[in-house]
Amino acid sequence: MDDKARKAEQLLEERARNKKPNGHTTVDEDNTSADRPADVRNDQQEGASAEATDASLAQLQRLAADFSNYRKRMEAERLDYAKFAKADLIAKLLDILDAYDRALATIPEELKTSSWVEGMWLIERKLRQILEAEGLQAIDSLGRPFDPYQHDAVAHVESDEPEGTVIKEHQKAYRLHDRVIRPAMVTVAKKRE
Repeated sequence: MDDKARKAEQLLEERARNKKPNGHTTVDEDNTSADRPADVRNDQQEGASAEATDASLAQLQRLAADFSNYRKRMEAERLDYAKFAKADLIAKLLDILDAYDRALATIPEELKTSSWVEGMWLIERKLRQILEAEGLQAIDSLGRPFDPYQHDAVAHVESDEPEGTVIKEHQKAYRLHDRVIRPAMVTVAKKRE
């Protein structure tokens, strides 16, 4: 190793030992080369110090940007979790809502005006309002093209309707905010042979 490389290495080691918390360094004049003029030594020290400061600043900016991105990502995940935390409970309540719909559809005409039937209608409407306030929306399927993200086909039946059209809905589909939490069970049209 030549003399200049050894001196440069010693200078770097000295700067690493004397680094202050803000990234600035101090160098003793005793350890610098005596054969260089003082203004050259000062220029070299200032240049090295400026480079170290620039590198530290760039690293700090990257770290701040990474932290900002992490904070935004965590906030988005927290909001998403809060929005869909109730999805399992709401999906279970949909079975009750379906049972109400089936029961109320089978009531004979002469009983529809009785007070207990009106109470059942009131309970069904209240349950539906609560679920809609939480972000639940029914998805209409009849007459629409089959969509595997919104429909489960339970049968394919020959029909005059265009092929791939939903012709019967056995169970309604529901969406919570922008996510389907229960697909519809449907019968899909196929061409007549």
